[in-house]
Amino acid sequence: MANAAFSRKKAVLFSLVPTGLLLVLLVATEFLLRVAVPSLDHPFVREVNADGIEWVQINRRYLTKYFPANQIVVPELRASVFRKVKKPSTFRIVCLGSSSMFGTPYEMNANIAAIVRKQLRHLSPEKDIEVINLGASAINSNVILDLFKQFIRFQPDLVLMYMGHNEFYGPDGVGASLLQREFPSTIPFIYSLRDLRIYRLFQGLLTPHGTPDDHQERNLMKVVSRNTAVSLASSDAERVLNLFQSNLGSIIHLCQDKHLPLIVSDLTSNLDFPPFLSDSIRSIPHWQNFCSGVRNEFQLGSFHLLRDTLSILRQQDSTNAFVNYWLGQTYRKLGQPQTGRSMLVLARDNDLLKFRAPTAINTIIRKLCASNEVPFFSSDSLFASLSPEGIAGRNLFWEHLHPTAEGYYRIATQFVHTILRSNYFPGSMRSTSSLLPWNTDSLSICWLDLSYADISMRNLTTNWPFSEYTVSSVVMQNAGDQLRQIALDTYMSKYSWSEGCYKSAFVLQRSGNLRAAQTTYEALLEDYPFSYYAHYLLGVLHKESNNLLESIHHYRRAIELNPDYPYARIDLGLLEVNQGKFTDAAQELQTALTLIGDKNMVVEKATIYYGLSAISANNGDMNKALDYVEQSLQLNPRYDAARNLRSNLLKVIGAH
Repeated sequence: MANAAFSRKKAVLFSLVPTGLLLVLLVATEFLLRVAVPSLDHPFVREVNADGIEWVQINRRYLTKYFPANQIVVPELRASVFRKVKKPSTFRIVCLGSSSMFGTPYEMNANIAAIVRKQLRHLSPEKDIEVINLGASAINSNVILDLFKQFIRFQPDLVLMYMGHNEFYGPDGVGASLLQREFPSTIPFIYSLRDLRIYRLFQGLLTPHGTPDDHQERNLMKVVSRNTAVSLASSDAERVLNLFQSNLGSIIHLCQDKHLPLIVSDLTSNLDFPPFLSDSIRSIPHWQNFCSGVRNEFQLGSFHLLRDTLSILRQQDSTNAFVNYWLGQTYRKLGQPQTGRSMLVLARDNDLLKFRAPTAINTIIRKLCASNEVPFFSSDSLFASLSPEGIAGRNLFWEHLHPTAEGYYRIATQFVHTILRSNYFPGSMRSTSSLLPWNTDSLSICWLDLSYADISMRNLTTNWPFSEYTVSSVVMQNAGDQLRQIALDTYMSKYSWSEGCYKSAFVLQRSGNLRAAQTTYEALLEDYPFSYYAHYLLGVLHKESNNLLESIHHYRRAIELNPDYPYARIDLGLLEVNQGKFTDAAQELQTALTLIGDKNMVVEKATIYYGLSAISANNGDMNKALDYVEQSLQLNPRYDAARNLRSNLLKVIGAH
């Protein structure tokens, strides 16, 4: 018996040897790849050094790990930067959500995160406000929870959340594999495995390279949804809603464990927008013809007939999105907006293409926030209060769910109200009445941001799943050809975002639209306050506007950020000459001359010598002034100001 037991143990031991060897081989391969192939490293963040400051930057391409390797269109994160080492004055906020938190269709400052940052900087300019936007298109709470777990080590002071529209079509939603469907608790573990270099190697081998051809789908909405219809009564919907509740609960508990303040908003969407997809009703033999007939009768004003017809159909199928939608619009025309609104809510909830979060998502948000005492406000109620008949539509939305710039402003400002009301922002003595009003200039929302949205929405709404839906241009329709081309080239990535901003600002400034140019430079500084070049250009602009105090402020800030940049010193020196600050002016001009050295910068040197001549003349040293102006004209014989100064100097010297 003893020998038999020993034999069984040996058999078990030997059966485990291949598994053990495989594990050892995998670990060894992983280690080798980490050492030998550093390009496989795909971190959530990277450390960068810019302007003498150590930063941490979000890896904008990090989301590839959550999507299939063969997917051509993969959304990106914003490449937000924040200090590697928090200053005592730093207040760091992280924003969680999907495309609406990202700010679609805007690219820069017309989004919730940026407007919150702008308002808080306005309230407390002495603080170093950092707002990191982790929103992205096509991601859901599965991804957001994973991102947040990785970000929390960077010690945020506050979390803002606007999340839930992409639960059905985001990663591991209705398209989840069998394993993740049956065992959703495996999702975080699978995400962690995808950080392994072995996974990255195989993903790279499977990832398509180059630009998509005509047979490869480039429509992100179509790619992530796979045109999958989802009924609220289905097991898929039940599983997705349960998973959302679990993920939201995990984020709340994670914040509570870390004593990290969290503010949550529910979701809002365009109730005036028709459902993308609805079922046919069996009693109607030619459903598409019937739908066309309903639209025609509505246009003809046959509202009583429509109410009666659609009400009968609703008795047969109370969840039909098409019937509910047109019945809701009909009730509005008949002067019953409350009944109409309830029908439109049902139409949105029962839209078989689940691009808008149903009421069930908001119910979960409200319930979890209440039970865990999390500060909460309702964007849905906010938009209703700002809309005719309490029905949010084109007044605050571009299409089915993405707010306009004003819509984002309203949500962001409500976040700020909640921050202040909850005492989460220490040290601010101003009341909410001091908040910036809705104005694109005061909020640093530049022309290029608005034009980018025009182009983006035009392209989005002319493709699936939109049908006969048009959006109105905000700025592009009135723009000149040069500005329009800059916007198009920036949208097509021919220019980087900062290049597009500078090019558009130059055109605006040359055309005399100084306010729009100023807003562009301010937008660049709002996004990255350490840009010496944006400060310099603001100095130039304020000089053109004869706003000399602001001009001097920005020149000095440019010099502080980049002491080796001569142009700011030259311009500041000339301004100080005009102000009679000759000692300061001479120091700036001499320093600029030293910085230029032997470089072939003829015009700049001529300008410096002209300024030094003016300083010497004002100090009473006419001969030295004449020497300087001669050097200026030797470099630039056509320099009219220098020629006039030389003529005046010769008269003064001759008189003596």
